[in-house]
Amino acid sequence: MTKNFASRLGFWAASYVAVLEILYILILIFMMVSEGITLPPSPFVQLASGIATFLTIPGLVVLYTAIRFVKQDTNEVLGSLGVTFTILFAVTVSINRFVQLTVIQSNLADLPADLSRFLPYSEGSIMFSLEVLGWGVFSSIAAVFVAPLFSITRLERTIRWLFIIYALLSFGSAISFVFNLFIPTGPIAWGPIALAMCICLMIYFRNQSVMSVNG
Repeated sequence: MTKNFASRLGFWAASYVAVLEILYILILIFMMVSEGITLPPSPFVQLASGIATFLTIPGLVVLYTAIRFVKQDTNEVLGSLGVTFTILFAVTVSINRFVQLTVIQSNLADLPADLSRFLPYSEGSIMFSLEVLGWGVFSSIAAVFVAPLFSITRLERTIRWLFIIYALLSFGSAISFVFNLFIPTGPIAWGPIALAMCICLMIYFRNQSVMSVNG
């Protein structure tokens, strides 16, 4: 994969994820205004966030892969590790959201008792645990590995710190889940921080694409 192609792919992946992050933030605002920050959220919020998350997953895999190839001269190992943990994130979260959008949605009217632990936000939910594992652990580790790759320009250092802040807030959600606390650091990471990160990456990839063409 050439750097120019990786840059163009990264730009469109970042743009795609940014649009879905805006949708996610709008869902969060709707939830806070209409029902507050409570678990479980309303069926509409669950469905909307489930669709938004499921659509975001492939975009993040492409985005981290583009970073890995654009930054292969800087540190190929860190880029590869970022992609690896992003794939682990994608697998765990995809399982939860696909079950939610298929098995659970088709049985909402008459939900059998044996499906209660597969609800995305129910107490003792197996699927919610997978969601936290994906977003809170694997996506945080992926962000930590790619953060050092951005260190030269002011824009790159901004991206680096956004990855670090994202990782800290996202991992905080996993810690709060383990200790049965409700500290909503995750939505901050997955909403406004991720959106800012994608916008900066769009600018970064556009600049890299222009440099590749001119160079």
